Amino acid sequence: MADFEEQTASKKLAGFIEKRKVAFIATLIVFICLLIGYVIFASVANNNKLKGLQAIDEITFEMTDKSSGLEEAEISARLNTAFEKASAYTKKGGIVGARANMLCADITYQQKKYSESADFWKAAAEKAKKTYIAPLCYFNLAACYEETGNNEDAATYYKLAADDNSFVIRTHAMFSYGRLLEAKGDYATAAAAYTELNDNFSDDSWADLAKSRLIALKKDGKIE
Repeated sequence: MADFEEQTASKKLAGFIEKRKVAFIATLIVFICLLIGYVIFASVANNNKLKGLQAIDEITFEMTDKSSGLEEAEISARLNTAFEKASAYTKKGGIVGARANMLCADITYQQKKYSESADFWKAAAEKAKKTYIAPLCYFNLAACYEETGNNEDAATYYKLAADDNSFVIRTHAMFSYGRLLEAKGDYATAAAAYTELNDNFSDDSWADLAKSRLIALKKDGKIE
């Protein structure tokens, strides 16, 4: 009985497929086309990314190669050329756009165009969120803001960099955050930042500086 029911069910299924085989075949063709399209798209996208990264590397190499003995005018010309070439990639998404913006940020910082550099660092950070690049962008963005006298935003971005556990110069960012808080007279919050740095990274040179600032603040009666 079970075998009969199974055969009947199989025949019904076969009949169902037979009646609709054109639709099944069409669906299968569409699925295969979509799969092929995705594979091609992924391959092209990956290829474009690699080409973009290679281009940024080549621009960087041309800018820095054998540059130690160059005259100021030659260095300036190289920076301008590299900036012009890298600018073509700054609107791209992902790591290519991030790297291009970072290069332009570095160039404009060397040219002492700190506001422009800040814009490029911010754009790079936006394109590289949740990657190891982001805290580096935040740190350099803070440095640019500090150069322009915008210590409020500088402190904000030093804090963002300091809050990233993976950031290789996290202790530097932590100290810089405390330093700016101290500079604006927020001694209690500055002391808290210095204390956190000293407690968690006691063997670090930036922790030594933080400890010295805590001693100075207490000596001056600015904190208890």
